[in-house]
Amino acid sequence: MSTKEKGVKDRILETAVRLFQTQGYGNTGINQIIQESQTAKASFYDYYPSKDLLGKAYIEFYGREQLILLEKLQSRSENARDFILAWTHILRRQTRNSEFAGCPMANTAAQIASTSPSISEEVKKLALRTVDFLSIYLKERQKKGQIPKNADTQSLARKIFASYEGVLQIWKLTGKISALDDLPEMVDAIIKSSGKK
Repeated sequence: MSTKEKGVKDRILETAVRLFQTQGYGNTGINQIIQESQTAKASFYDYYPSKDLLGKAYIEFYGREQLILLEKLQSRSENARDFILAWTHILRRQTRNSEFAGCPMANTAAQIASTSPSISEEVKKLALRTVDFLSIYLKERQKKGQIPKNADTQSLARKIFASYEGVLQIWKLTGKISALDDLPEMVDAIIKSSGKK
């Protein structure tokens, strides 16, 4: 792919990412993406023959960005609490941006229901990758004695991920940014209870 072709494809995806995040996948039409990305219709369909393929590329893009963010937070955090506090800080900063509408994978999955198997599959893969990332991180913390030795880190990771998604939904439903501040407390409680039988 030539540099020019890559530029056009990237421009289409960047435009789609912005519009899907601000308006939602279901509320964004291909014609708007074509117009705002200043792309010829034929060129658009050369790169993305369907909106589903563009939606899948959007979830892949978000997934890469999310995992890069989590890796950075992990490398800067001494323990799980610091990691979650840093993640909460990022979420609070994102909510101050009027274009942030919550978790793109949860939003897109809710908007498409089961009408797009390829996007649904990509969302599932990203959710599982995120849980796996958290589980690996928690295992490392477990080796350092920061997580109870008998804790099931995969189960713990799922619960933390559910808490993350939950606080974002409460924020969206209520408009109260303070909902995000519940995340560290919820994760603390989950970790403390994980060692109990």
